Amino acid sequence: MDFRHIRITDKQLLQRYTFADGTRNCDMGFANIYCWQDTYHSEIAEYGGFLLVRFIYGNGETGYMQPIGEGDVKDVVARLREDATQRGCALRIVGITRQQWCERMEEAFPDCFAFSAPRSLCDYIYTAADLASLQGAHYKPKRNHINRFKALYDYRYERLTSDNMEDCLALNRLWQQAHDDNSASEREEQAAMRRAFANFDALGLRGGVLYADNRAAAFTYGSPLNRDTFCTHVEKADTSFDGAGAMINNLFAQELSSEYTYINREEDLGIEGLRFSKLSYRPTILLHKYSALWLSERARQIRALWQEVFGDEREFVDNFLMHHHNPELCLTEEADGKVVAMLHIIPMNSRTGRVAYIYAVATKAEYRRRGLASALVDKAVGLIEQTGDYDIAALIPSDAASRRLYAAHGFMETAIPMHFCHDFDFGTGDTTRDLAMVRPLHGTPIPTEITII
Repeated sequence: MDFRHIRITDKQLLQRYTFADGTRNCDMGFANIYCWQDTYHSEIAEYGGFLLVRFIYGNGETGYMQPIGEGDVKDVVARLREDATQRGCALRIVGITRQQWCERMEEAFPDCFAFSAPRSLCDYIYTAADLASLQGAHYKPKRNHINRFKALYDYRYERLTSDNMEDCLALNRLWQQAHDDNSASEREEQAAMRRAFANFDALGLRGGVLYADNRAAAFTYGSPLNRDTFCTHVEKADTSFDGAGAMINNLFAQELSSEYTYINREEDLGIEGLRFSKLSYRPTILLHKYSALWLSERARQIRALWQEVFGDEREFVDNFLMHHHNPELCLTEEADGKVVAMLHIIPMNSRTGRVAYIYAVATKAEYRRRGLASALVDKAVGLIEQTGDYDIAALIPSDAASRRLYAAHGFMETAIPMHFCHDFDFGTGDTTRDLAMVRPLHGTPIPTEITII
């Protein structure tokens, strides 16, 4: 397979695949791929009846979008794995929107992949008619915002073109000043927006501008994902104009509703306020996007041991392995070439300092009472102290026997409430039982509670 950089002229090629497939994944819109390619170093290739997209994460790891097209799934996945191996990383395929793809990959390569579908990456998809009409009691707050906007301002709505693009850029500068955000993600979004405006017509973008009292109050733009679904890529509003966001959303939906059945308003990225806003429009579809990661033989053995000892569902274990597992901070004991005991050191930030959290300590039943867990805890404590990066070490004992084990390694007989403000539950599953033993480091005072942020 021959990956290459994406050109503006590739729009027809990519849409030939995506329109035929009917994908509603916002990440597969040509405008998104093209405008964000400097951030993700995206490349495309055709192989075996599939369109392939390769990209690079911020940490330098290579990833691949779900292949789009028709062909031999086992063959294309095997070739992608070869490509990933050549680039020095494990195969990671993201944006899998069809459960059948996960099933086919599992059938072709049994137990080789971990799968997860992070809630923060779900696409919010609405019917265009709902966003255009805002009918029903549940949309009353939106109608109130719009009515207030209409009462307060002399307004007009225009299609976004080169004639009013400068007004949008001026509004965007005001938006940046108001948010005072110079993060890498914000700089990347601004670069993508500049590329979108510079190639607006060639990308097939379409948008609208809302004026209030002769000033640009909001703008939006997007592009079609397929013949029945349009994707809104950007929406910016000057919040000094009360209701401008609701108004631009409604007017743009009215413009689209005669041509498209659905509008995809992309993900919430785990941002609480953004999630609340997107849910308030009552999505028709929450499009789950699975990720698949090829596991090493050691990671597969860790998964098997975890399920044997704790009885957790594979989905839960896969989620951990894909998003929180660090092989260098996973300590194991082996026998006959198999992992028979393990623990994980999870670096965490709390409101009172840095925490080294010891998690998922497990020993295979037939290897217990041989001191394996004790040896692992001793080694973990040594590593934690050696780094000097932490204020305390903490863990949650499961029973009296584990409390005795940890006490022997310097963990104090405390029962400190431990709270996890996290998308993954590192506790017991029962918050009332999430009571930690701690080992203070470097003279750090013992906290009365530990809240992980």
